[in-house]
Amino acid sequence: MKVLVTGAAGLLGGHVSELALERGDAVRVLVRPGVDISWLAKDGAEVCRGDLTDCPSVAAAVEGVDCVLHCAARTGPWGPEAEYELVNVHGLKILVEAAMVAGVRCIVHVSSITVHGVDIDGTVDETAPMRGGSDPYSRSKVAGEHLLQQLIRYKGAPVTIVRPGLIYGPRDTSSFGRFARLMEQGKMLLIGSGNNHLPLIYVRDVAQGILLASETDQALGRAYLLVNDEPVTQRDYFSAIARELAVAPPRRHIPYRLALALGATAETVGHLTRMKHPPPVMRFGLKQIAGENRFVISRARCELGFVPQVSLAEGVRKGIAWYRATRHVASL
Repeated sequence: MKVLVTGAAGLLGGHVSELALERGDAVRVLVRPGVDISWLAKDGAEVCRGDLTDCPSVAAAVEGVDCVLHCAARTGPWGPEAEYELVNVHGLKILVEAAMVAGVRCIVHVSSITVHGVDIDGTVDETAPMRGGSDPYSRSKVAGEHLLQQLIRYKGAPVTIVRPGLIYGPRDTSSFGRFARLMEQGKMLLIGSGNNHLPLIYVRDVAQGILLASETDQALGRAYLLVNDEPVTQRDYFSAIARELAVAPPRRHIPYRLALALGATAETVGHLTRMKHPPPVMRFGLKQIAGENRFVISRARCELGFVPQVSLAEGVRKGIAWYRATRHVASL
């Protein structure tokens, strides 16, 4: 099968590309001009340069492929709303419509569990309402899914949606690598009691779920949560990282509501001063790490055959091995 992977230079897209190559697929990757993707090209991936918002480059990228694995997105909770809309909604529309014209058999769109909110205060499955959060990222992901529902219903778009949880593992510099660095420095705090549950998922498990979704005709028009339903608390997660680093786990706490208030203040200051970079603390991240977020994956288990393979202990061990191997050549 010939597949196109968007966002292949990113954490998830890179692992999806590697796994597709390992299973013998002919892999084409769509990346922006100037982005280094040599490590995938050496493994046999065909590199196509372009931009999701540019119709001609997208049309060229989808030509002759059987399946599109759409991992590209404007991520993070900070930035102009228009940037998120441009990539996560408008770019998505361009990609799906171009793929349909090209006769692509299936499109797997990577959404996010944040479409259900970033502190759900309980347990939900795919039938829970999409409400997003106060951040432009989750709002754009909700808007993207609404767009897809229209394209599926009225144009017969061959789309399957997956909603991964909190992804961690090798090459995760935005959260896992940052947590490891803070742990080594003795600066990590528990937010609240630390007993809240996290919807973690090891990056290769997400990649496997995406490939399974691309193989299953029954999945077309459906949405699937991809998390590891092994019960893991914030305390469990941070303690596992500390254990692999051979340092003391965090014992200092900051009350959850106080942390949210500090995040709101930091965001307000950031908006007033027109900060280009995210404030050091934001409600989006705090709610993901300290909120009660549990998700049921029975639909993915039953319809896709999705079974998370990597336990917390194994995933953290592999992530820390990567962290140790790279920290001397790159600042995380």
